[in-house]
Amino acid sequence: MNAVSSSPSSPSRENSVADALGLWEPKRTLTLEAARRHTQRIQRLRKILLGLAGLLVLFLIFQFVGSGTNTFNDPNPTESVKMVNPRYSGRTSDGLPFYLTADTATRTMENPSEVALVKPVLEFIRADEAASSFVLAETGTYDDMDKVLNLRSDVNLETDDGYICDTLHARIFARDKRIEGDEPIACVGNFGTVNGRAYEINNNYTEFVFKDGMDATIKQDPAQQEASQTERAATGENSDEAASGFAFGGDGPINITAERAVYVGGKTELFDDVVVVQDEATLYSDTMDIFRREATSEADGSLRLGEVNKIIATGNFRYKTAENDVTGNQGVYERDKNLITVTGDVLVKQPGGNTAKTDKLTFNTITETIRFSGDCQGRECGSGGRTRVVLQNGN
Repeated sequence: MNAVSSSPSSPSRENSVADALGLWEPKRTLTLEAARRHTQRIQRLRKILLGLAGLLVLFLIFQFVGSGTNTFNDPNPTESVKMVNPRYSGRTSDGLPFYLTADTATRTMENPSEVALVKPVLEFIRADEAASSFVLAETGTYDDMDKVLNLRSDVNLETDDGYICDTLHARIFARDKRIEGDEPIACVGNFGTVNGRAYEINNNYTEFVFKDGMDATIKQDPAQQEASQTERAATGENSDEAASGFAFGGDGPINITAERAVYVGGKTELFDDVVVVQDEATLYSDTMDIFRREATSEADGSLRLGEVNKIIATGNFRYKTAENDVTGNQGVYERDKNLITVTGDVLVKQPGGNTAKTDKLTFNTITETIRFSGDCQGRECGSGGRTRVVLQNGN
């Protein structure tokens, strides 16, 4: 029997045993080549992915920029939001409330900071414990950020203290409590009837400014005149003289024209080409301050104005009646004294040809007596410039 010899180091035996046991032994040469090829594929894929990512980023940037331009820089003005029966509220600089309502309010993309209003109504409180005041119009716009209401067409203002104004434009600064307008306005109130080509209402709605040409009428209230006369009688003043009325010896309406007028309480300031007429007498000047008696209503505590009791007219002063034509630098009318005092280069002319020049003149509106003082020169001036002239029937 032949013996088969085997060695522990025999390769064939080792392979057969490994195969029988299902063991794996890497083949080094093939593994290194595969690893190199795998690494190269990974590198190529990485470059491809990075390139695709860059292209994607560029595409997204392009899309974002293009869509942003279309959305924000080119709004469609026809796009809007409409509200029915809107209500806005706020407070003035001194803490008083105001409310704004309308039939409709429309906000457009073209002007998102404002709303267009139909039939707006502004309700505001002018002063503490006062009743409400109102402004109504047909159309308008409202800036809710700045609290500015811009009204157009048939604007009507009614205040708690009795002022009623009609105009075609009102720009209301609700927070600051003031109004301005560039259209004609007509107002009726304690100051009478006033018309202006443009206007402002300032200082908590207490200062009325009529500009670019204005005219006004003051109608004196008989009841106020009677009350004033009673007051004068109680203080011992002459009731007959008190009944003389305004500077021109009557109680008729007083008509005023000027380029600009400022009404604050019982004081009226007139500027440029001022003309004041009552009956057949006329006052002219560059500027004029008219003062009226003030009283407080017992019913609601509001201010009430009485008759004109003083006028200060400055610059190119002129007082003209059928009997006298007086000019000077300044004229002052004092109702309580029934006197007009004219100063500075005074010149008096009368229909009969009489003239007089002086430094100062006083005219009594009751007796129609003229007194000169200072350096008087003329046919009616006596020695020392103290001649007293009494005018009777224009002679």
